Amino acid sequence: MNAKRYHLPFLEDVRTQRYVCFAEQLRSANRAITKLYTEHLGDADIGIAQLSLLIRLYYFGEITLSRLAQNLETDRTTLTRNVQILERSGHLEIGGGEDRRQRKVRLTDRGFESLKTTIPRWLKAQEALRQQLGDPLWDELFQGMRRLARMEKEPTRQKSSVRSHSHGASR
Repeated sequence: MNAKRYHLPFLEDVRTQRYVCFAEQLRSANRAITKLYTEHLGDADIGIAQLSLLIRLYYFGEITLSRLAQNLETDRTTLTRNVQILERSGHLEIGGGEDRRQRKVRLTDRGFESLKTTIPRWLKAQEALRQQLGDPLWDELFQGMRRLARMEKEPTRQKSSVRSHSHGASR
C-alpha cells in the first residue's frame, strides 16, 4: 500500500520550528504542572482542580454558581460538573438562593477538613515549582497567564483582528 503524501505550504514552512502550536505547548505544560501538584497532594481526597474550587468557597462563604464560575474564569457547564462531584463526596453543598432560579454553593465541614489537610501540601508544591522556575520566570509566567485569561474578555473586534494575522493557516 502506498501512503499518500499531503502538502500544505504553511506546515512545510513551520516544519523546522521548535514550537509550532501555542495551544499544544500550553497543554503539555499543564500536564506537567498537574503532575507536580498531584504528586505533592499525594493521598489527599481532592485534586488540584477541586482544591481551587474549595479555596474560593472558603473565601466567599456562600456564592451563586454564576458568580463562582465568573470568579474561577470557567464556563458554568464545567463548574457544574466539578460542583456535582464535590457535592456527592460531601465537600460542598448546594442550596437555594434569593429565588428558585438561583443556586448557592457553600463549603461543608468535610470540605474544610480537606482544605486543612491539603493546603500545606499545595504550598509545598507551589514552593517546589517556584524554586524550579526561579522568581523572575515565576512572575513572568503569572503575568503572561493573566494576560491570556484577559484575552477572552476583549471585544470581538480585537479578536477578529488578531485572527486575520494568522499566517494564512486557514486560507
